[in-house]
Amino acid sequence: MGVRNGLRTVVARANGEFMLLNVAPSGDAMIAGIPADLSVARLRGIAGGGITELGERHGLQGFMVRNGDAFQVFYATPTGEQVIPGVMWDANGKNLTREQVSSVEGTIPTVTIGDVPTAGVAVSTAPPPRPLAHPASPPAPTQPTGALAVAERTSAGTVGNAAAPHLWMFADPQCGYSVQAMQRLQPLIASGRMRLSVIPVAILDHQNAGRSTSDSLAMLSRPGEQMVAAWSRGDLRGPPAADAAARLQSNMEAARAIGLRGTPTLVWRRPDGTEGRQDGMPSDVDALVASMQGR
Repeated sequence: MGVRNGLRTVVARANGEFMLLNVAPSGDAMIAGIPADLSVARLRGIAGGGITELGERHGLQGFMVRNGDAFQVFYATPTGEQVIPGVMWDANGKNLTREQVSSVEGTIPTVTIGDVPTAGVAVSTAPPPRPLAHPASPPAPTQPTGALAVAERTSAGTVGNAAAPHLWMFADPQCGYSVQAMQRLQPLIASGRMRLSVIPVAILDHQNAGRSTSDSLAMLSRPGEQMVAAWSRGDLRGPPAADAAARLQSNMEAARAIGLRGTPTLVWRRPDGTEGRQDGMPSDVDALVASMQGR
């Protein structure tokens, strides 16, 4: 796809699916993520004291932005005109971002609980995220109802400024579109402009040998304030909590209730009290925020 802001972007294709990868200047690593329209200077201004410099790896400067227990790593393009929220992987599939943040207190769990389930969940040394999956529908959707009221009763992980407009996102943790939506929304969360609740659902098991369910159970085994961070950094390990299956089943029933057609599905309340809904990631996130804030 050429070079922009000093960084080469390529498309990886497999079986009709694709994902965007940003090749590091060294040529020996890549960042899976979509460049945000946010310069390094702007990121510093937004994050203030919540930003930590992670140093340079493979020619790219890394920054970690924290918001409570949640964090997001950004990599600056060589020109500094854009940053990429995402994870860096080397040519052998090693998660270099995890190494970079491991020395920062509170970012990596210090205790591993149990073994990885046989169904398989994402761990830090797993290969890069799988290519974008086409949206798929959960079985037998029912007549749609008020999506926001349903979303508010689900089991979800929430991050962001409590005073900011609140967005709810139904997401399959193995869905490439959901991953990209999270990456595109992260700068808005980090800047305090949005509060996000992620509702894990599993609708792509037929494409990934059950990993959607495994990852959803792992997310739902975390406290709500840790769920999104665990998903963002691929830290989904350990046996599921005793109530995780029931919570996932409840979320799946919620997905059917709103007639979910694919992930991500976004719902929010407009300032006039009406409900907003977007099936799929909107092309203009600023317009989305404006519709939430009434501007």
